[in-house]
Amino acid sequence: WLPWVPTGLILLWWIHDLSFQWRSLVEYQYGWIVLLLAGFLVWERMPTRPRNDTPAPLWRGLLLGLVGAPLVALGELYRIGVARTPASTMCLSLGVACFLCANLLLIGGRRTLGHFLFPLAFFFLAVPIPKIVWNPIVFGLQSMITWLNVETLNLMGIPAVQTGHVIQLPRCTVGVDEACSGIRSLQSSLMAALFVGDLMLQRPGWKAVFLIAGLALAIVGNFFRSLYLSLAANRGGPEALQAVHDTAGWSVLVFTAVGVVLMASWLSRAERR
Repeated sequence: WLPWVPTGLILLWWIHDLSFQWRSLVEYQYGWIVLLLAGFLVWERMPTRPRNDTPAPLWRGLLLGLVGAPLVALGELYRIGVARTPASTMCLSLGVACFLCANLLLIGGRRTLGHFLFPLAFFFLAVPIPKIVWNPIVFGLQSMITWLNVETLNLMGIPAVQTGHVIQLPRCTVGVDEACSGIRSLQSSLMAALFVGDLMLQRPGWKAVFLIAGLALAIVGNFFRSLYLSLAANRGGPEALQAVHDTAGWSVLVFTAVGVVLMASWLSRAERR
């Protein structure tokens, strides 16, 4: 177990750094759940890890270390000198991942690294995405959900006009903010689809189909949620919207969770056939 000590220390330092983001960013408070699920994936792979793998040459580990060191240094210097931002955390995380891959190569070998690569990649779901990537995703989702709502309401005979990310209704306006864009349900579906797909499906093609279906399910669920809220606001005004807002959010969570489980069961049976 002695060669694994550096790997454990690097992981603890990485988790300690990420925990600050998990506490401060509402969108990443599920980071502790990702940590537990990633730990389970590692534990589930331990009995089947390659036993007779040959450690990689030293130069490969050193090469990965040379790639990771500047990334870690840049992320830490930015955190100390400016602030702890998603971009600095992502930079630090990429560097730490290089060190972890180097340790796995030198301790086990190429097959060992491949065996544990998915849990490492899965853990990046808990790493905050830099704003340069995050903002276009969220704004795109807001625009799409707003447009779909307006078009659907008009088809139902309800006059609605889109103004940015706001739906103008006869009795009130409904804003599609970041929380209502569906980004959180999309994150939850991505986490669930990757985790459940890895446990229940074997072939990469089936896992990819399950992942796409899970993301589509999250988008559809959030669309119906926002449409329901718009209809409630059109009927009863802002008071009715506030009364059903939280209930609609929990309904989408239940809908997505049940849908992911049912799809995983069906795809698992289809794969076996």
